[in-house]
Amino acid sequence: MGDYAILLDTRFCTGCNTCFYKCVQENRLHESAENGFTRTMVFIKDRGLYHHRCMHCEEPSCEATCPSGAFHKTPEGIVLYNNEPCLGCKSCVVACPFNVPYWNQKKKEIVKCTMCAHRVLKGEQPACVEACPTDALEFGPYQDITEKAKQIAADNNLHIYGLEENGGTSVIILTKEDPLVIGYADVPKKVTKARGPKTVVGAAAVAALAYAGIKKYSERRAEIEGLNKGKDNK
Repeated sequence: MGDYAILLDTRFCTGCNTCFYKCVQENRLHESAENGFTRTMVFIKDRGLYHHRCMHCEEPSCEATCPSGAFHKTPEGIVLYNNEPCLGCKSCVVACPFNVPYWNQKKKEIVKCTMCAHRVLKGEQPACVEACPTDALEFGPYQDITEKAKQIAADNNLHIYGLEENGGTSVIILTKEDPLVIGYADVPKKVTKARGPKTVVGAAAVAALAYAGIKKYSERRAEIEGLNKGKDNK
């Protein structure tokens, strides 16, 4: 497994999507976000909070199925995508058991989290982790993160997601609810190399939900800005 991992304790997540906004700002993804393509997004479900983000698998299905070598895993445990050799075949979209990669038709490229590799390589935290106002996200050495996750889960009767799914990942998620009930994919423990076409439909649906969420947050922000302007003019 790679050197680093992210721990997400959903008990402390408020669904504010500060992680999403910080990601957009840090990586200059404003145009992509406006079109519904996000690297991270929190969806508020009736029974819990679902975080849609790349899990950075130990044996990435996207990398294994990509015919052009557009994906690679770094020693730090980060799965990165390079659009230059990408053929646009979308095999990664079909292969990913977590329904993560989006295909941006306009830009002809895949959209997925990079775990802010540019920051990690400088000894910094990913932007989402740094910005989280409730410390629901934590970044650190893989061994420390996994041991902490196991201890917290045992002490609080929580579910752990990502520790074994698809052979193990570098994003460990703790939930009070059954992860499958709140939106996380039902992923086998063994590594998934390929899947059927239903995955593409799932990814498209998530993209549509992301767009709706972005629109809702944008409208709310505009409403608040309008109220603030009204106060200033009095």
